[in-house]
Amino acid sequence: MQELKIKIGKMTCVNCANSIEKISKKIEGIKDASISYVNSSGVFLIENEKVKNELFKKIKNLGYEILDEEQDLEKYKLKQFSKMKLNFFLSAILSILIMYFEMFVKNSFSKDMQLLISIFAIFYCGRVFFINAIKGLKYKNLDMNTLVALGSFMAFVYSLLVYFKIFEKDEHLYFSGASMIISFVLFGKLLEEYVKFKAQDYQKKINSLSIKKAKILINDELKEIPSSFVKVDDILIVKEGESIVADGVVIEGKAELDTSFLTGEFLPVLKQKDSIVSAGSIVLNGFLKIRVSKKAMDSTLEQIKDLIFKAGNIKTPIATLVDKISAYFVGFIIIIASIVFIFWSLKSGFNEAFLYACAVILISCPCALGLATPIAIVVALANAAKKSILIKNPSALENLNQIKEIVFDKTGTLTEDKLKIYKHNLSEENFNLLAQIESFSSHPIAKAISKNLNLNTCLKGEVKMHIGKGLEYQGEDAIYFAGNEEFLQEKGVDISKTKEFFEKFLDKAPVYVYFAKDKECLGGVCLSNTLKQEAKELILSLKQKKIHSIILSGDNEKSVKQIAKELSIDEFYASLKPDEKLNFIQKKQNKNPIVFVGDGINDAPSLNLADIGISFAKANDLAKESGDFILIKDDLRLIDYCFKISYKTRNIIKLNLFWAFFYNSLCIPIAAGFVPYITLNPHLAALAMCFSSIAVVLNSLRLKNI
Repeated sequence: MQELKIKIGKMTCVNCANSIEKISKKIEGIKDASISYVNSSGVFLIENEKVKNELFKKIKNLGYEILDEEQDLEKYKLKQFSKMKLNFFLSAILSILIMYFEMFVKNSFSKDMQLLISIFAIFYCGRVFFINAIKGLKYKNLDMNTLVALGSFMAFVYSLLVYFKIFEKDEHLYFSGASMIISFVLFGKLLEEYVKFKAQDYQKKINSLSIKKAKILINDELKEIPSSFVKVDDILIVKEGESIVADGVVIEGKAELDTSFLTGEFLPVLKQKDSIVSAGSIVLNGFLKIRVSKKAMDSTLEQIKDLIFKAGNIKTPIATLVDKISAYFVGFIIIIASIVFIFWSLKSGFNEAFLYACAVILISCPCALGLATPIAIVVALANAAKKSILIKNPSALENLNQIKEIVFDKTGTLTEDKLKIYKHNLSEENFNLLAQIESFSSHPIAKAISKNLNLNTCLKGEVKMHIGKGLEYQGEDAIYFAGNEEFLQEKGVDISKTKEFFEKFLDKAPVYVYFAKDKECLGGVCLSNTLKQEAKELILSLKQKKIHSIILSGDNEKSVKQIAKELSIDEFYASLKPDEKLNFIQKKQNKNPIVFVGDGINDAPSLNLADIGISFAKANDLAKESGDFILIKDDLRLIDYCFKISYKTRNIIKLNLFWAFFYNSLCIPIAAGFVPYITLNPHLAALAMCFSSIAVVLNSLRLKNI
């Protein structure tokens, strides 16, 4: 199986996305599909290239366009927007002209002109609705295009029958009404597209950071190459005003960088030798020579783009439910319109029956219903990204507001991950050997011990990792063990003397590592770490929300107890292995959904098992892959913001859905003529339908102000 991401053009509403999704899932060899109308994109899980060709053929047959990978989606959408604008203005002018002939010119020539102009206004300016409706019918897909095409066509055909005097008792023509339907729907789509553009400001900003060219140093000669060809260990030269094309490490120079796209901080950041830099950062002043650590396509910038793209295409449970309702909604409305037509035909005649049935069809477009959830989710994702939070799974955003318990890892999560060596009782030779062994691990404890290591010699033996316990090194003459108390006791090492040494410093340096050679304990290292400044603020805020906090840690009990006391957390567990953390979470999940917050490789299973996982951009790749929320900035207060945007998004979606259902429930009886003293002509019904969608989009845009 392989993942396929494509850009799709010419979608006019949410139901267009639903129809593509429905058809694609029927193709043999496609395991899953998710289409986003808001992002004009699709993500598919396919078996091979043959399936891909079949998929493209089906999408094109439906009337949509597959954009090239290199094609700028933003420019394409603006071009389509311009075409829609041109069609609207042309349609509006022609509709006004038809109304002029209808109201002020009373002769046979007037009727001829109304017919000719309306043909152009309806079937040229509104051709997209008819083309998509016909292609949709071919695949048994009924959507907004079906309703608009059917409503305007009914008005045109009825007027045509009157024009040719088929209905001798009726002389009223609705050519102006049919053309006004097209004008008002195009006007509504223009407004909808405009506010949709506003909803994607951050996504457009991120996509605009694509850098086409890179300057690299080859044999002391500066060459310019396409950025996609930049590879690991290339030397980049970046000057003032230029952007960095790939992640890397500064090997020469000094410069201030604008990293606001990544961190949300607008103050420049100073970078010099040995500093890590990210793709997309802009050099404000100075000069940098950078050794590339990741290919341009694997950079942090590209990962962010990929996450935003995928997240925008993932559907939440409520969105999936609404899509199912929308799929049957159009058919239901056509049945209602038929009943209305029959009722009024028997009661008042064909003319009124036609008007009421046509109004019902046009006012009942399911666009507002379909947009209620995805547009709110997209705005929430963009706003979270601006605040340095990447939401990989939008379902987690929907579910976070139900959480009553949150579980934290300690080291690197609640405390600073940069531990410092406080004391040790090892000889210089043994300490250097321990540091070399620890350099094979990415754990915060290992990083602290091996931080200032100068590798004069290279270990020839094999280093084996025991997750949650420590490291084992098979040397030429002996086996060495570095880890916690339980690990060394399992190996039969007597640690009593070193343990006495550690106990003197437990209050100030509660983290410790034993080091042994075979069965002999050589000594150990005790380390200190401090609580993150924002940790207390977060825990207090969670308490105010009545969310219970728990600490799970592999560290010793005294260390964990001290941190729990500082944070006023009553429930904490120490000296836990990864499998014990998993068992704890499983038991808790039987009662309540759980959030787990962690950043280490040993936290990945817990992040994956928990109902919602929150990790950090600085975390191990496996931990990032397992998390639903990724905090780009190492700031615990962002977790509080995750809850805040979850609550707000839920309320916005509820209000959108209420409005969509309420609006249709209120307007259908009015359009059907069942409310005394109120009558809606078909073209006014079309305008009312458009404003329903616009109201939903504008309400969703309130999420930008959180």
